[in-house]
Amino acid sequence: MKYLFRKKINIFLAWLFDAMGALFFRTRRKGLLENVSSILVIRLDHLGDVFLSSGVPKALKEAYPRARVIFLVSSFAAPLLQNNPFVDELLIYDAPWFFQNRYARSGKSLKFFQLVRLLKEKSIDLGLALRGDVRENLMLWLASVRERAGFGVTGGGFLLNWPVFYRPGVHESRHTLDLLNAIGIRTGPLEPALYFSKEEEASLPALTNRLGLKSDEKYVGLQLGAGSPAKAWPEENLSTFLLDFSDRFPEYRVVFVGSGSQKAGRAVFDVCPTGLSLLGKTTLRELCLLMKRFSFFMGPDSGPAHIAAAMGVRTIFLYSGTNVFEEWKPLEESAVVLRNPVPCSPCHRETCNVDGHPCMAGIASQDVIHALEKILRP
Repeated sequence: MKYLFRKKINIFLAWLFDAMGALFFRTRRKGLLENVSSILVIRLDHLGDVFLSSGVPKALKEAYPRARVIFLVSSFAAPLLQNNPFVDELLIYDAPWFFQNRYARSGKSLKFFQLVRLLKEKSIDLGLALRGDVRENLMLWLASVRERAGFGVTGGGFLLNWPVFYRPGVHESRHTLDLLNAIGIRTGPLEPALYFSKEEEASLPALTNRLGLKSDEKYVGLQLGAGSPAKAWPEENLSTFLLDFSDRFPEYRVVFVGSGSQKAGRAVFDVCPTGLSLLGKTTLRELCLLMKRFSFFMGPDSGPAHIAAAMGVRTIFLYSGTNVFEEWKPLEESAVVLRNPVPCSPCHRETCNVDGHPCMAGIASQDVIHALEKILRP
């Protein structure tokens, strides 16, 4: 087993845990599962990861149309699954290993053992741990889920009776397909999707009016901030781009989006006085609905950018060297990727430890302008 950890101590502990577990557990496999009336899908991490997994419930319903599909997700990402016709129940759990520092935990979130008891009461027939996290594998086992499928790349593969080989170097969406194939579900590419109610669709004019967007103006969306500092475009590059953009495309108005906690430097707004700031002024679903008003969207490798591209909005991704590009690159035709390959990639770091942050600082304003020329003035 090749573990995904970088630190040797973590690799050793995972190996030791698995070696001890192998003495007492025996895995088993068979053909297409039978008598499946309830299915649990676990995806507790970030917006982009959850969105990429939003096509899983549809594949499960096609294989088991009578089964009840339960999706376990964080409060931060849960709005992405609202109104999904293939999800029967959303359960909220803000895992402390993800949300201790980055996001505030929701008061509605269950505690770990509360969650385990609740899942156990539901007598779940099939559980899918999509991330390959040992704690999620343990959760499935403690909750007495009858058939447990997932990856053992952080340990705990022995807790699964459907352990799936994690192929290094393939796209993240391919891992999920591998998992589904392993339990006998044959399906094509999993297309992420958002589902809006009729009421939400009808609310768009009132929403744009409340936020100050006018029907006779052209808008471009620009995400300020990123999931981590290592993925953020330097403020100097951003300021230069805003000046260049206003000179080259004066007919477009920039709309700044992001959470209220993403504070842009004053200089960014000084160089773009006509920009419209929606920082912290929309819910996640409102932001997704507003994507339809943008002529293009630009941001780092992030959930909002992936959502925009999936909705058919021309999207420019500013990719850092944090992750392996081939594993996380956008697959939509509407996506344009700009990146500056560096020898220190992938670093898997929250903050850059190289002077000058070269992977992001190396993406120049003119690189973006040239890409926009092809989008806005083909």
